[in-house]
Amino acid sequence: MQLIDQLTGQTSQIAYFSGASNYTWLQLRNGDRQLLAKPLTYFEQRLPGFVRIHKTALINPMYVSQVFPPLRAKMAGAVLMEDGIKLPVSRRRWEQVLLELHPIRSSSVAADESNGQTESNTTTPAVSAACLVLAITSVDGLSIIRQCMDGLGLTCPLHHLERGVELASALQLAPPEEQPTLIILDARANKADRVLTLSSLKRHKRLRAIPVIWLAARDADTTQAYELDANSVIVVSDDASFTRAIEQVCQYWLMIVQLPPSVAVLSQ
Repeated sequence: MQLIDQLTGQTSQIAYFSGASNYTWLQLRNGDRQLLAKPLTYFEQRLPGFVRIHKTALINPMYVSQVFPPLRAKMAGAVLMEDGIKLPVSRRRWEQVLLELHPIRSSSVAADESNGQTESNTTTPAVSAACLVLAITSVDGLSIIRQCMDGLGLTCPLHHLERGVELASALQLAPPEEQPTLIILDARANKADRVLTLSSLKRHKRLRAIPVIWLAARDADTTQAYELDANSVIVVSDDASFTRAIEQVCQYWLMIVQLPPSVAVLSQ
């Protein structure tokens, strides 16, 4: 509870919340992400300045970069967040959301509606923004990963967990736009958690197609990671080799490889 109060007390740092049954993903503006053991309604009641746009989404209106009206009747609208994530706006909430996002609507939607169309090409983020990278590592490891991605000009969102043992259960409840397209699993520390994380991900039909990169400490036995179907196993000895490995991982998996489509599609 103290952690939740501390996080919600810094509303200017919060981008949005994504509900997952009785859990909620908290997305911070600096790219960090936390899984909290509270339903989305808990935060909606305590943060009146935030806007509930969908049953699965509660957003900070100051973090919205563009609003997209429904293309046709009976279709949902959407909002584009500053990190490149597009979140749906439910049909029944559309009018109220527009009222609450009036300054943003005036600058990004009104001109389009006057022409009877929506401009989608001029503000669409780079293709790499469609990817979502999840790093299960320490805070120091996260900093290195973010620096490497920034250095390569990659704009895809980077989410973070320090423990991943409950990840598979949370992802099964998450909407498709919250599913990672690449998971970096730093097993240099807390190896037991990483083993359980990899094992649970690869056991599920909907999740096993997500590529998982296993980073091991020097002299570590990598056999178990391969037996659990890790997609790549890389041994690093220090921060310098960790940085080099992350640069190569990002270049290969985010710039060369064709990543799998949404796990929602794969499960159909």
